Amino acid sequence: MPELPEVETIRRSILGNENAILVKIDIFHPGILRRQDFDPAELYGQPIRRIARRGKFLVFFMQEERHIIVHLGMSGRFYMIEKEQELSGKHIHAVLHLDNGRRLVYQDARRFGGLRFVIDIEDFFCRMGCEPLEDEFNADLLAKLVKDRKVAIKTLMLNQNLIAGIGNIYADEALFAAGILPQRPAGSLTTVEVERLTQAIKQVLNESIEQRGTTFRDFRDGYNKSGGFQHHLQVYGRINEPCRLCGRPLARERIGGRSSHYCRHCQS
Repeated sequence: MPELPEVETIRRSILGNENAILVKIDIFHPGILRRQDFDPAELYGQPIRRIARRGKFLVFFMQEERHIIVHLGMSGRFYMIEKEQELSGKHIHAVLHLDNGRRLVYQDARRFGGLRFVIDIEDFFCRMGCEPLEDEFNADLLAKLVKDRKVAIKTLMLNQNLIAGIGNIYADEALFAAGILPQRPAGSLTTVEVERLTQAIKQVLNESIEQRGTTFRDFRDGYNKSGGFQHHLQVYGRINEPCRLCGRPLARERIGGRSSHYCRHCQS
């Protein structure tokens, strides 16, 4: 599933379309409409005021409290094609046509994602946790989130109601960078470990954004091109391969129903 760095990479790729006028929206598969507070045709002729991200969601701010929210699910792609490019490929479910000639394409083989047309965006995101790349996310805040919690720290990091945007890949990578085992009870982290983990989360997310996200199979950026962070992963997906720090084989186990990768020697 595309996580924070992938969605942020898409957002940055298509920022040049802010202030473009939305001409029309083609919906080829009605099943991808997950919420419809208003008729999408109401947006025709309106400018895209702002393109933002909240957690793993891409958000288009239109006029008069109208918003288009895109979630990519497990296999979704959202990318831009220029006016001279031909629209091609399987599983294209929606296309946003802009007055600058560009088109924004939503493509999703498995259809776990979708589009939402939302009025009250604050209500929509009211249960979502803090953004880990914002200044508000610091060691003091993380210390409050983990205090007295018995749940595994990996599971806590994946809870979108606490921290928005972190998924399986970046939880594993951040925990490795911080030297913390993913199955540790969250409340067992020391002050020093909380500080290390806070820094590791920000570092790993920013490094992935610099590499334009992680592509194993489905993810593409806003230009429909693969990311590069998969070449820099330390533990995720590397079961039984040598740890890049100590050389010992990396381990994998299910924690909270999710596959977790770590080094028994370098993490404690």
